[in-house]
Amino acid sequence: MKIFHQIIFWEMRGNMINRRRFITISAAAVGMGLCGPSYGGSYDLVRWQGAALGAKAEIMLYGDDPVKARETFVLCQKEIRRLENIFSLYVRNSAISRLNAAGYLDNPDIEFLDLLSRCLSCYRVTKGAFDVTIQPLWKLYADHFSQPGAGSAGPSRERIEEILEKVGSDKIILDSRRISFEKPGMGISLNGVAQGYITDRVTKVLSHAGFGNILVHMGETYAMGRHGDGRPWTAGISSPLKDHRILLTVPLEHQALATSGGYGSPFSDQSQLHHLLDPITGRSANHYGAVSVVAKDATTADMLSTAFYVMAFDKVPEVWAKYPRLERAIFVDPAGKVTEFTSPL
Repeated sequence: MKIFHQIIFWEMRGNMINRRRFITISAAAVGMGLCGPSYGGSYDLVRWQGAALGAKAEIMLYGDDPVKARETFVLCQKEIRRLENIFSLYVRNSAISRLNAAGYLDNPDIEFLDLLSRCLSCYRVTKGAFDVTIQPLWKLYADHFSQPGAGSAGPSRERIEEILEKVGSDKIILDSRRISFEKPGMGISLNGVAQGYITDRVTKVLSHAGFGNILVHMGETYAMGRHGDGRPWTAGISSPLKDHRILLTVPLEHQALATSGGYGSPFSDQSQLHHLLDPITGRSANHYGAVSVVAKDATTADMLSTAFYVMAFDKVPEVWAKYPRLERAIFVDPAGKVTEFTSPL
């Protein structure tokens, strides 16, 4: 589960938008389309706010042609909707919904093949820590906690073990003409990576239109270029504790930032269990309060923040060595202590 309010953007004048205010601004703008321009320097700040895959989304850019920016935002919205029709579990006839319902999908979109291939590679590199076939396990928990009087301990160990027989990306059969599952009852979720993928695709739309100073947030964040005053884009990472204080700030320049944290997605108010499930144990992962990853693209950042969240810290270096696009990882333990891992110079 990706935590939208963990990324807090700094405006040009350096004033922080507080968490509650940022959510209010974003929620009010859903469906409204465009906001801006709002900066009167040599470049205008033009902003779009909306939604992607059910998460609040935002684009901020600096440029000298607000009309062209608005026209490009329309193209971005079309790209978001197109990709939602492939990746969203909440679109009834999306490609992923049809795959999960039938157990196979003929003539899959090239984007589906591309992203799923990357997911299968990550599954192998992380030795199962990143696994898109987690959907049946998630449904088991969701069904359990939807029942009146559901026990806070979650499903029984027996039921978990039964469902784990349907989990494992090595049970996905993939070729250019068909995606299928080896076992009945399997299903996939791309919630741990699709937001990053859409972030990258929207960034390409903006870049191809000639915009070079942009920040794209589609659940995950990518920053290109700089603010209108020449400073880098900056994001703040908040504490997983209830105080939500800013633990550190992260400058981003041609980089992506993704954060995974279970604290924002409990299955119920009475349970400590959350949606970031370990596909190996079948239980909620609790090594960390949150994990943030900086990478050269949002897809990689998204996948690896999800994978690292369920991995023990001593397993991270081996995975890191296989991903040259990784640049920085920030691990926040449940008490709020920060440990960083960076690429060698």
